[in-house]
Amino acid sequence: MPIFAGIDLTCSPNKKSAYALLGDSRNIIHLESLVEVDDIIAAIERDRPDVIGIDSPLSLPSGLNACCLEEDNCSCQPTSDKKGRECERDLRQEGIWSYYTTKRSFIKGMIKRAMELSEKLKHRGFRIIEVYPYATKRRLWPEFIDKSKGSFPYKKTTLEGRKFFQALLSCIVGNMAQYPNLNHDKQDAIIAAFTAYLYDTNRTEPIGDREEGEIIIPKKNLNLCI
Repeated sequence: MPIFAGIDLTCSPNKKSAYALLGDSRNIIHLESLVEVDDIIAAIERDRPDVIGIDSPLSLPSGLNACCLEEDNCSCQPTSDKKGRECERDLRQEGIWSYYTTKRSFIKGMIKRAMELSEKLKHRGFRIIEVYPYATKRRLWPEFIDKSKGSFPYKKTTLEGRKFFQALLSCIVGNMAQYPNLNHDKQDAIIAAFTAYLYDTNRTEPIGDREEGEIIIPKKNLNLCI
């Protein structure tokens, strides 16, 4: 049976990362919080998922060295005079807000951890995709967007937001009732795993430039309610 992993990575081990495992029956198999990159790798080695969706940039803008996000100690510069990566600019063109990956990014720690994790998992033969749960939610549930704000009616970090997205997840994940009152990190990990499931079933599309790095998001107008 194919299984799919989703990782909502944090900027440092000081805050646990969420890890979700989803089966092709669209039921949650496993859900936990992990600390170190090596803990995440151990969980992946244990579970052997077919596709892994990581909620973090997994590449840098073209022109930046693979290990470089520093402003003071490196002279490399992006080849484009536009901010961020093409995939992030494409999302914004669609009206989907996204952080830009730059040398001034406040999520440098997460990006570095994610790139390290991705390379180690690829070296072990796993299929890795970059996902962005907010973009997945925007593609899956456009009817809930508050047009005056261009976003969902509730922030995911609020109690109202967690309840709102818990209800939406119940439409696409069969056993969400067994996991009430999830925090937004675990909800995003489930979304990341679900995006990996959609990717494996040819219901996604890449956004951005293949050489620079792509974000995988659902195709438009999917009907996925259980």
